Amino acid sequence: DYYTNNPSVFGRILAGEIPSRTYLESTELLAFQDRLPKAPFHALVIPKQFVKSVYSLRGNTRYSDGERENKSQDKNDIHLIQNMRQMGLDLLEQQQPEALATEDYILCFHIPPFNSVDHLHLHVLAPASEMNWVYREIKYKCGARWCTSDLEVIERLMAGLPAVRYKHPFQC
Repeated sequence: DYYTNNPSVFGRILAGEIPSRTYLESTELLAFQDRLPKAPFHALVIPKQFVKSVYSLRGNTRYSDGERENKSQDKNDIHLIQNMRQMGLDLLEQQQPEALATEDYILCFHIPPFNSVDHLHLHVLAPASEMNWVYREIKYKCGARWCTSDLEVIERLMAGLPAVRYKHPFQC
């Protein structure tokens, strides 16, 4: 199962050991409310498979980097991120249709060491215009050293590049 080798708090949520408000679930993803929301709607979309961070993602490849539970090659990382994005958009359609229609939302990943949980998670925040400016313009600002958009990750992986333009801070 996906949860046995997942050392993060999200592994405990997936195993049912910690309660969460679930919004959507598929065979590969779970979406639930962030425990400390920074927008009127703040959800997290996580893969059920343990993926440590954006640094673990590779376009069309998976290899033993110690950051994945399952190294099978049945689906690539591009597909995973596209599915995470689609679930985020589905959440917005259900929960914040006006924000979706006006593109008043943020879909982003934090880049280590600026992430709070070592398990890949997509933040879905809306309406962005109603967020405190510190969160909208700093913490969840795509393009900053600590935050990247889902679309940038997809674009980079499709181009055969690392998911983010920065080197992992704890690897040479």
